Amino acid sequence: MTGLIDRIFLEHPRSAGQRYFEHMGFAHRFGGRMLVGALAAFLHGLLPRLCQTTASDTVRALHAQFDRRDPIANAGERS
Repeated sequence: MTGLIDRIFLEHPRSAGQRYFEHMGFAHRFGGRMLVGALAAFLHGLLPRLCQTTASDTVRALHAQFDRRDPIANAGERS
């Protein structure tokens, strides 16, 4: 049972150099920012004058944030 719990909840955060709740917080903040960017893109689709760069700015910022903290991507081992 302990192995299953480790595999489901702890293995991936550990591989990212984080603890479980640290990883959860990062993922939730990251996902929230993606939702804001997605909503901006939908708004822009309806009313092109609105949110002209918000979605692309969000994608660029998230990409930069992820690459700064991802040891796997920084080592060139991204799958």
